[in-house]
Amino acid sequence: MKYTNVLLSSVIVLGSLGTLSTASSSFHPSEKVAHIAAKSTSVNSSTYQSIPKFIKTIGSNRMVWKGDNTTITANTLKQDAVADFEQNIIDTIVVAHGKEKHILHTEDFGVKLLDITSVAESPSNGWIAIRAEKSAGSNLILVNFKTGKYTIVNERLEKAGKQDVETISSYNWSPKEDIIAFSYGNTEKSTLAIYDTKSDRFVYLPRATNYISTGLILWHKNGKNIDYISEYPSDQWILFRYNTASSKVEPVKKISRKEFQQWLKLDK
Repeated sequence: MKYTNVLLSSVIVLGSLGTLSTASSSFHPSEKVAHIAAKSTSVNSSTYQSIPKFIKTIGSNRMVWKGDNTTITANTLKQDAVADFEQNIIDTIVVAHGKEKHILHTEDFGVKLLDITSVAESPSNGWIAIRAEKSAGSNLILVNFKTGKYTIVNERLEKAGKQDVETISSYNWSPKEDIIAFSYGNTEKSTLAIYDTKSDRFVYLPRATNYISTGLILWHKNGKNIDYISEYPSDQWILFRYNTASSKVEPVKKISRKEFQQWLKLDK
């Protein structure tokens, strides 16, 4: 999911922060949050980078995501003798950016795409990220505006030896480079990584615990920290912070269901 220029009227209080390393602690992350020395820190939406907003419209045989200088058009076609939810599939994805225009044929993907749930442009205006739903899970497709070449992140992870890459649930571009942070996995497990489009390499974030899912990923404007909210155990959420310089993850605070809904306002 991507976040846009959302102005919040109220400040969201992150809560207590500390300097203990997750790796050095033996207790559960939720317990560790409670033990961190109190140090009140208030953060509002200006902490995170802004992403241009895309508006989605749906027609009889297409869906369109339109931004300031970029339009993503998914043309659909109807299939017969298939399950109802698979009757309408995406046939082509047209990526238009300024004078550049590229057409992606989904028959080359080896999987049927049913919907596009979000798109986000990199701050350099060089790439677009497209999250597309399939019958089970979702793919994250990165398209280079200049060349039209694309990368399906799920497939790259599998080539790198990763398993259970059924879905990409959350993602966000760095405000400083053409690198993207995302969470991947299945309905029982979530793992986070960063992909560098220039070097075609992954950085895998350390797991503070066995996340069931990750509902939100936000980069700080400085491009050095990533905040994300993950679930563990079931229906219990914790806000974590990853420092790209130290490669360490720290738990920040527990997140209630009500607070989680507030955090989602920072996304698209």
